[in-house]
Amino acid sequence: MNVKRFDTLARLCYVNALFIVGTLGTLIAPALLESWARLQWSQSQLGLVAALELATLAAGSLSGLYWQRRWSWRQVALGSLLLAILANVACMVREDFVSVCIARSAAGLSAGFLCAIYSAFLANTKSPGKVIAVTTFIQIGIEALFVFCATSVFRWLGSTGLFLLMIGLSVPLVPLLGILPRGWPHRDAISTDSQAAPHQPLIGFMLLLAFIPFIMVQTGVYTFLGEFGRLAANLSPELALRSVGIAAVFSSLGSVGAYLLNDRAGFLLPIGIAILTTGGMMFAVIFVSRSAALFLFNISLLQIAWIFLGCYLYSALIHFNNLLVPAATSLSSFGSAFGASAVGLVLEHGGLTGTLVLTTGALAFAALLTLPFLWRASHAEGAGALAQVVGSIAGPATTGHGRL
Repeated sequence: MNVKRFDTLARLCYVNALFIVGTLGTLIAPALLESWARLQWSQSQLGLVAALELATLAAGSLSGLYWQRRWSWRQVALGSLLLAILANVACMVREDFVSVCIARSAAGLSAGFLCAIYSAFLANTKSPGKVIAVTTFIQIGIEALFVFCATSVFRWLGSTGLFLLMIGLSVPLVPLLGILPRGWPHRDAISTDSQAAPHQPLIGFMLLLAFIPFIMVQTGVYTFLGEFGRLAANLSPELALRSVGIAAVFSSLGSVGAYLLNDRAGFLLPIGIAILTTGGMMFAVIFVSRSAALFLFNISLLQIAWIFLGCYLYSALIHFNNLLVPAATSLSSFGSAFGASAVGLVLEHGGLTGTLVLTTGALAFAALLTLPFLWRASHAEGAGALAQVVGSIAGPATTGHGRL
């Protein structure tokens, strides 16, 4: 199997569809929380439901490190899609807290297996960084559409309408499983363009760890953006949810920026600026969102910053150690699970100020795990490039093997 046959447009589209549809429940968490609002669960309970789905997603994705080279991807995808359909059906017919927790845990496990397939496929593509940016762009569009239309869906299809739509997106993927590769390609089918630079393995591990605090902030805050709109800007639930949906459309600029900039500016400066911008916009969302327009503006810039940051963290990880990409999905899921639960708990007991303290601390930790090591790597690469230039100049005079 060669690279051209493995990395076809049809397969890229199908694997992206598996990944996006499988993880849709976590993408539209604010809308799902609104669908359960009538059940009068506490913020801690809502955070726990979201956390359980993300935790099982992490476990399913982590298991891919074992089976991605052993099991048939098509069989795994089939079982995952069927499990996702059953989980969403359960959410339509059951309304007690324990049953919903079990159903969303099953949905998360299904999503984790699909994430592992996506990660394994990504590791064998020609330009994984660009694939990530495109995937993120499509995710944002679907996420924005679902969140923005959520209130209309509730009116037309009832409170379980979102689960019905997720089932409708999963079912057509089943008969198209033949598009998916059977499994991991042969070693000689892996493009050399996607191989990581192994000269700085420590940076790869630090970048991997940085996914935990970063995703904790991203998922935790996004899950409760509707609540932020009500508390900070005094918006109605419907207006807050529509604002989140509109902002998600603008957030696609983050993935566009990452795609266009690629690695032209290196990794240190873009990641540092994105972390600072994310922290600054968190402050603005909480303390400057005095109207619906300001709230929309602030959460749009916030999401642009963290989408850009997420794309760059993945790109940096692929550059320094692409073998860790499957683990990034798992650690991101653990960070998401903890973030949803932690932000829900802090928001309930510490309010918006407590949430700002939590997210600022997490972003500072992400900066400590990335910026010092990227700075050291940039200087090391600069010194290496200088030595190469000096060597190319001095080489012919000293070794006698240079070109005339």
